[in-house]
Amino acid sequence: EWQMQSGHRSYLQAKLSDQEFIDIIEPLMIQPPRKQLAAGMDRADGSRRSAAVIHRQAVEQWGVFETSFKAHPPAGSPMDVKFSATFNKANQSISVPGFWDGGDTFKVRFSPPTTGEWKFTTKSEVAALDGKSDAFTATTGNSHGPVERFDTFYLRYADGTPYHQFGTTCYAWTHQPEAMQEQTLKTLAASPFNKIRFCVFPKSYAYNQNEPEFFAFKKGADGKFDFSQPDPAFWHHFEQRILDLQRLGIEADLILWHPYDRWGFKKMSDAEDDRYLRYCIARLAAFCNVWWSLANEYDFMSDLDTRHRGIKTMEDWDRFFSILQKEDPYGRMRGIHNGSIWYDHTKDWVIHASLQTSDMNGGVGFREKYQKPVIYDECKYEGNIPQGWGNLNAKTMTQRFWLGTMSGCYVGHGETYKHPEDILWWAKGGVLHGESPKRIQWLNDFMAKAPPFHELKPVGDDKGRFVLAKSGEYYLVYCVNTRPQTVELAGSRPYKMDTIDPWAMTISPVGTARPGTFTVNPPKADTVFRFTPYAVGEPLRPEARIEATPTEGMPPLAVAFKAVTEAAQADWDFGDGTKVAGREAKHTFTQPGVHTVTLKVTDPNGANAVAYTEVVTDRDVTQPIVRAGFASDELPALKLHGTAKRGADGALLLPDGAPWGWVQVGDQPLADLRGLRSFTISGWLRPASLETGMGGNRIVHCLNRDTDGID
Repeated sequence: EWQMQSGHRSYLQAKLSDQEFIDIIEPLMIQPPRKQLAAGMDRADGSRRSAAVIHRQAVEQWGVFETSFKAHPPAGSPMDVKFSATFNKANQSISVPGFWDGGDTFKVRFSPPTTGEWKFTTKSEVAALDGKSDAFTATTGNSHGPVERFDTFYLRYADGTPYHQFGTTCYAWTHQPEAMQEQTLKTLAASPFNKIRFCVFPKSYAYNQNEPEFFAFKKGADGKFDFSQPDPAFWHHFEQRILDLQRLGIEADLILWHPYDRWGFKKMSDAEDDRYLRYCIARLAAFCNVWWSLANEYDFMSDLDTRHRGIKTMEDWDRFFSILQKEDPYGRMRGIHNGSIWYDHTKDWVIHASLQTSDMNGGVGFREKYQKPVIYDECKYEGNIPQGWGNLNAKTMTQRFWLGTMSGCYVGHGETYKHPEDILWWAKGGVLHGESPKRIQWLNDFMAKAPPFHELKPVGDDKGRFVLAKSGEYYLVYCVNTRPQTVELAGSRPYKMDTIDPWAMTISPVGTARPGTFTVNPPKADTVFRFTPYAVGEPLRPEARIEATPTEGMPPLAVAFKAVTEAAQADWDFGDGTKVAGREAKHTFTQPGVHTVTLKVTDPNGANAVAYTEVVTDRDVTQPIVRAGFASDELPALKLHGTAKRGADGALLLPDGAPWGWVQVGDQPLADLRGLRSFTISGWLRPASLETGMGGNRIVHCLNRDTDGID
């Protein structure tokens, strides 16, 4: 706070020019001085003082102009005071609600959408707040403005700058100790994320049990929260965090309600809900990085789901949307997040479809159904907690960002790695431990070099085909597996073909593709092909093909390779750490598995091309990988848990019902199983009853871990 005492002013003015003095002091005048003349008191010069404390400072376009007024709130809730201001400039007129900010202070905030002089007049049923007029100037600044929907499916800033959403989730980060919040901001500053989802109300859930310092409402004499009395201390702190995010270029996706509550906020009455929502609009809508998310898992607060019967109805959610649509002066982004029952995102008041789903194949269909930007705000989280929604590996999280992007959608991140003090990013923030964020950043950088996102059209399908293209100019084909894919390359010019490895974050030239229907053969899962046309007169890359004999057998397997190419140089990588040079090469594979062999050729001009082939070495099928349920010679070692026990001759006895028992084989994923494409079992187990029986020749494809083996 700056006390405007004559001594301070005289000292500063003695050191600074008038303009330098103004430049320093005016930004500090957002809050009025604590010691000031009461409304109507005589000034020292005999003039009368207005009830309003008006600051005629310049405000940047899309910034926040704030002014304060003094009035004693009437009995009841200060949130019920009808108070607004209308801002006018030329043919623009925008009315904004005012709000109570504690004691006898009321405020109005306004975010000017255009530059120039804005004049305003207040309106209120309280005389001290009514009919106050003044003006300020909105100047050009560095802000891109709020994010908005455009061209049906896409997002951009108000000044036209592209905005490609790369989001994350920290539900309760603003409810943590101050040092933790500062660490979260520091982490975000170095992260790829430009939007964060978080809650107004604190969260009570697994890994979320601490009591916050501030709450949105004060407590009454009975110790219960009084939903008619907001706590300005909470809101000042919350607003500061929104501004902290704004300075980092991060959108604040505010979750207004959620079901994970032990304090009673989810059980407010209709009148209390509406009053709270209008208070949020009045206080927060002027911040240009604010988004509205009506709820996290809205249906778990409702009477729509038998698992979480709540008091909110679908009519309530529709009413909230209607209030936001009609009363938010700026039309900030509006969405609602689902649990198991999806909201109807086709409704007009929904601006973007906020989805919780792992159906990455469905992106193209979701776009067509909703005709709006689609954001996978929750496609599960990278982590290692027991809950199924929080144990994605980093490769899968990275893949989901790519697949959502390939479908013309946007994707959100979350992280849930175990911590001895329950400090999980998804809940409390802090630091990131996972491997996906740096690969999400790489994707962000990669897409920034591609044609604008809204010019790239998803031309795949909902069956696992992912193609993003600007016809004749740019094509991306994402191969989830090693099955061949086709792409239609328009025009008559040949195309340069590159492979992208989203995990290794590498781009490698492959060769040349002819226009028309072109088939790609991915060397491994999660390979992306990029096609861009040659420039006129640009020399073609060399071509390469591999001849190998044999390509399958038992180890040790000696294989002869030949590079079919006109390029001068040929380099081989056999996938097991061995690399050699030459048009012909021999290599012996000593371990079972599927080996990807890479040939890179280089012509005299330095242009490259790459070819791939696979060599498969099978195990001796007479030698078991796992041997369990025997009196001796079991491998790997077994550990019995719960009610599991041994029977005669080492048999494993498991109960048909609770309490359950289970058997752990080995201490980590079995590398020999992971290398198999399929295997045969000689019996079966019925999960419902744990009944077992005989049955050979059952081929099992189990691709749980890293898409190449089993746990």
